[in-house]
Amino acid sequence: MLTRISPEGFDIANAWLQYGTIAETAHALQVTESSVVTALKEPTIKSYLDSVYLDMGYRNRNKLGALLDKIIDIKIQEAEDSEMWTSKDIIDLITLAHKMRMDEIKATATNNTTVNVANFNEGSNYGKLMEKLING
Repeated sequence: MLTRISPEGFDIANAWLQYGTIAETAHALQVTESSVVTALKEPTIKSYLDSVYLDMGYRNRNKLGALLDKIIDIKIQEAEDSEMWTSKDIIDLITLAHKMRMDEIKATATNNTTVNVANFNEGSNYGKLMEKLING
């Protein structure tokens, strides 16, 4: 989906990504802080910033996953070498890896399926219609 952003909004969004704070963004662009805040609240700019963060996270997720796997392997090796198993560190790392994966899935989920469940008991209109059709 194409997001249309004004050139000013695009400049503010990119400057905010670069400088990280509203004050520094306003100073760099020589605009008021309130205009930066107003621009960052626009839905199109929010959508743009979300997609940038999601894209950055997507590109880094393999690197982060590999690093986390390496740390888990090191912790397991240390435990085997010392013959002292404290599973808390390993469990914390595995929990972190799982949480990161679940957050990624939530962020990438774009389809929200809603299922309407109707009440088709005997007292409902549908129930009465079916009863008439079946019983005549």
